[in-house]
Amino acid sequence: MPTLFYTFIDLQISGVIGISLIFLTVIFSHLVKRCLTWYTFCVSWILSCISYSLLFFVGGSDPNYVPNQDLCITQAALIYSVPTLTALTTLSLLVHNWYNVHFGISRSPLEANHKTIVALLAAPYIVWFFMFLGFLLFGLTHSSLVIRLGDSSHCIIINAIPAKISSLFVVIVTSSMLPVQVSLGLSLCRNLYDNDSTSTISIPTLQVVIRVMIFSFLTLVSFTEGVIYIFDLSPGPFVDIIMAWCMSFFVPFRLLHETLIRIVVPVFGVLIFGMQKDIFRTWILWANWLLKSPKKPYRKSSTPSLTPDNSVRSD
Repeated sequence: MPTLFYTFIDLQISGVIGISLIFLTVIFSHLVKRCLTWYTFCVSWILSCISYSLLFFVGGSDPNYVPNQDLCITQAALIYSVPTLTALTTLSLLVHNWYNVHFGISRSPLEANHKTIVALLAAPYIVWFFMFLGFLLFGLTHSSLVIRLGDSSHCIIINAIPAKISSLFVVIVTSSMLPVQVSLGLSLCRNLYDNDSTSTISIPTLQVVIRVMIFSFLTLVSFTEGVIYIFDLSPGPFVDIIMAWCMSFFVPFRLLHETLIRIVVPVFGVLIFGMQKDIFRTWILWANWLLKSPKKPYRKSSTPSLTPDNSVRSD
């Protein structure tokens, strides 16, 4: 139905704009500092939102737009591969923050270990590229299976294999987050109860890490959805109830839909990572700079001053 289509598009565009704004703020502000994996994390979610809204950028807001078959195949390959990318970049960010909290100043920063940091930054995109290439080749060789259902906002492959492969990768990655989350939670508790003399990390770092923890728990919804797709291609009422229960903590029930579940996570990412003091301070500083009226240039008076030091002399 058109209402669902427009709601889905609105959430996608909100995710693209919001995450891009936060990303650019961190890049150009000297007040905001984030770890390297945070940047690849943001890029992956921007790419995810663009992938789901690709038809909107090409065909506009017309729910009846008939996309080119090559475009449809490309989008289908993107939406089946990008969940693995976002899951992997979230895991990389989680591992990076776990290292910062667990070791603090007792060890050199993770950035000092070039091989490790390059692996955390590049591995998610390497895996995603090969998955995208595989789904793209599958779509090209089975083009008749790639369609856009009704007024859906994206194209899909009407075959169980791509959906199950994508879901399997997401389940594996998100399940590997659990032990990291538990260990990070224990390290957070230790640092929160330590006083300033024994704490190994700063308060701003703790605040960022807590937000990463909150967001990583939201990605467990992807784990639930992945399990559903692996074991039940056509979810019934029981599955709908489970997904509604999972998401009812975060979104109104009237917005629940399996496609909406995939896009509300980046919107919550905007709220979680955008509502931070250093980012707000930067926006206020930039707003004041833009709104501040320029001072009028000083002009030296041509009239002689009649002060005692500069009195007019008469010859």
